Amino acid sequence: MSQETYIKQLENEKEILQNRLNQIEAEKKRKKKMGFWLLKKSSIPLLGIRLKKSIQNAIVEYKHSKTLSVDTVADVTSNIVYRFTRIGIFAFFMTIVPSLILIFQTSLLYNQNKYINNQTSLIEADRRSSLVFLMGDVLGDLNEELKYKGSGARNISKTLEARIVSLCMAMKPYRYIDDGALIKDPISPERGQLLFSLLKSDLSAESSQDILNSADFHYTDLKLVNLGRDARLKYARLDFSDFSDAQMPAANLERAELNDAILSGINLSDATLKNAKMRRANLEKAELLSADLTNANLTQANLKGADLSEAKLWGTNMINANLEDVILDNAIVHRSDWLSILSDSLNVRGASHIRDTYKLVKQGKQQYLLQRK
Repeated sequence: MSQETYIKQLENEKEILQNRLNQIEAEKKRKKKMGFWLLKKSSIPLLGIRLKKSIQNAIVEYKHSKTLSVDTVADVTSNIVYRFTRIGIFAFFMTIVPSLILIFQTSLLYNQNKYINNQTSLIEADRRSSLVFLMGDVLGDLNEELKYKGSGARNISKTLEARIVSLCMAMKPYRYIDDGALIKDPISPERGQLLFSLLKSDLSAESSQDILNSADFHYTDLKLVNLGRDARLKYARLDFSDFSDAQMPAANLERAELNDAILSGINLSDATLKNAKMRRANLEKAELLSADLTNANLTQANLKGADLSEAKLWGTNMINANLEDVILDNAIVHRSDWLSILSDSLNVRGASHIRDTYKLVKQGKQQYLLQRK
């Protein structure tokens, strides 16, 4: 390459570089100009026209006289206070608006989750309800096995017993729509129907007890049901079940599990509840006349307004129970200091009213009768 050609190439490269530098400088000037323009425009909403003019007047006055008059300083100060007060209000609204939007979004999300849960519960309810058809088949087979058996021998086959227990396990509790609203706590109406059918089929004591020993009847829905007298539910597992306002006089619930069960308004007169587990059970206004509650566990149970006249309370555990407005006429207890330990050791609600209303009359060895004063 000749020297002349090389010089010409360098000049061309120099020209290209110069053009690029000119472009960069022009871009800097444009950005700088834009920055000044943005600053100028933003100064109006930030400072306000009144504050901006007062500052300009102060600068002009200072250039001319090298000092500021009292009126000028006062004008600038008042405009600063006014402006920043307005900015504070604006900032307040700028802060609260996102918060309101966040609350609104949270509410929408909560409602959406509630809707999804409701839909899930409805799907579950539909699936569980389909088990009713299977229950119809099982009860049909039960009827066939008992059709030609008299009242003396009403046993059923072990195979059918196993099918009944399996069916009960499949009937899990769920929430469903009642009176246009989703119920609060899950429960199984199908288990209630199955248990009612078994109790009314007059099974032999052996077959009935085999089923109750193995089947899970937790969360059973039997509210308002009339089971008649002498319902056999010994050893039944009925935690969290609903027996509100049910009629079950003289029922055998010995050693039954009724923890957290709803038994408000139930009729359990003459019932056997020996060693029954009824922790936190709701027995408000229950009829327990002459019921045998020997060694039953009523820890934290609600017995407000219940009728325990002539009931056997020998060894009954009532720690932290609610006995407000309870009726204890002629109820039987096992110790002479029973009235005093209600509040001193058992921490029973309503204990003071019971002490003021009743007295203990000795009936025999370790047996005392509660009578009104």
